[in-house]
Amino acid sequence: MVLSRQLFSLTLYSLLGSIVFGQDERSPEETAEATSSPAPISGALYLDAWQIEKEFLFTPMALQQWYDLGLQSDSNLSPERRASLKPVIGNFLASRCLVSIRDEPIAFTLDRIHFIQPDASEFSPIDPDDTVLAGETWISVVFAAPHSDPRQALQLVWDLIPETDDFVTVKVADPEGTRIFELNRLNPALNIRGRFRPEERAPPPPAPSVNQGNSQKIPVPLLSMSLLLAAILVGFTSYRKKKLGVLRISAIALATIAAISARGISGEITLKASTKAISDTDAAEILDPLLRAIYHSFNYTDQEQQYEKLSLVATGEALTPIFLDLQRILRSRERDGSRVRVKDLGISKCIATPVEGRPGFEALCSWQAEGRVGHWGHFHDRSNAYRAVFIVEPLNGTWKITGLDLQDRERKPAHPQPSQQQLE
Repeated sequence: MVLSRQLFSLTLYSLLGSIVFGQDERSPEETAEATSSPAPISGALYLDAWQIEKEFLFTPMALQQWYDLGLQSDSNLSPERRASLKPVIGNFLASRCLVSIRDEPIAFTLDRIHFIQPDASEFSPIDPDDTVLAGETWISVVFAAPHSDPRQALQLVWDLIPETDDFVTVKVADPEGTRIFELNRLNPALNIRGRFRPEERAPPPPAPSVNQGNSQKIPVPLLSMSLLLAAILVGFTSYRKKKLGVLRISAIALATIAAISARGISGEITLKASTKAISDTDAAEILDPLLRAIYHSFNYTDQEQQYEKLSLVATGEALTPIFLDLQRILRSRERDGSRVRVKDLGISKCIATPVEGRPGFEALCSWQAEGRVGHWGHFHDRSNAYRAVFIVEPLNGTWKITGLDLQDRERKPAHPQPSQQQLE
């Protein structure tokens, strides 16, 4: 089937160093204490090469120092009451705690709001159907903006510091880890630069040529062959005419010597083998960049750009299961208030068979995607394993995924994770 652009956009929408002023880094002991007793108000910046997220983390009672929500500690927050508070809180925070690059304010948009509660050393979202007390609740509000130039430093001015507190903790999480700073009323500014690899925004390499696996290129010393052929023709003609003079012999000798000397100058001829099936190795080499391009496309925030990038590697019925899987696995915002950015993937197994009646191949493929989840002021590494049957065909001179049957997915045990204190 051909997926309409409207359906595409609807599904896509739901998818999935530094010079610092006025702050002090915290010790592991202080971090452990803060983790066991969450502060009434704190903040975080999540930095990656594609997006900046600014998070406010506070209790409803703490927020009422600046905006009256009409709550007491024993006020019940029903699902309906929480829903009515979300736009009010979002509108108030939209203009607070300015973030800028080179004195130019960054335009953030509200991304998500979650009501949460402490759970051991972590937070967890409140069940949508539960009623909770305002005095036992925290709220996470996240604003997002595209990261147009990761090389530039960010300036944050935190203007939500309670009169009763000496400082507010602000965490900065980037691909290298999480840093913790304390901002106070005398020095509320933070100047920070994200730590990124130079190739962080680089697109994945293209898939191999359509001819790869079905053809073979052989180097041929064309100049040497031409000179040798000329020498043979001159020698044969001279022999038949019995006119092997010194001039002709010299010409033959020179042509032979030149042919030997020019053997490094060669061209290529392609031997097509249309009956040769794609090997398992060839199939993996073709699918790897196609999968990487799919994940890469979701780094873009503009739907038109996402559509353009995805259409280069997938088409037809393959798009829908790709989107649904990314929605369920990679963008888990509604479940735990997190976002996922895929860092790497690897194909562990690929079994290819020809597609009957047309060019291309079908491949039973297993791969693992490594991602990073950001929420509550730090990152967690996450890994998911997949097994699917792909149909890959040559269309307009390039390989494209035209069919996908996802057979299995599994959350893999993460690499040994540092403790919360080590993370922060």
